[in-house]
Amino acid sequence: MKKIIFPFLGAVIAGLICNILFWGAGRIAVALDIRLYNSEEEASRNFLIFLVSLSIFIIVGLICGYYMARKSEKNHT
Repeated sequence: MKKIIFPFLGAVIAGLICNILFWGAGRIAVALDIRLYNSEEEASRNFLIFLVSLSIFIIVGLICGYYMARKSEKNHT
């Protein structure tokens, strides 16, 4: 059961961390009066960067959760 729950939780937590990091970077950019995009094309590029980053974070979270589940099982056996 842990081999299912831990990777899922790892992916969710990693996805939340990615969202918080991008949200925070956006808030800091607005506070410093930095324009993140000037056109629809740049907005689409930024969204694509976010989607790729989110995918990477989720995959890493899945892998970390899987290894934590394996480590947890070894400690209990």
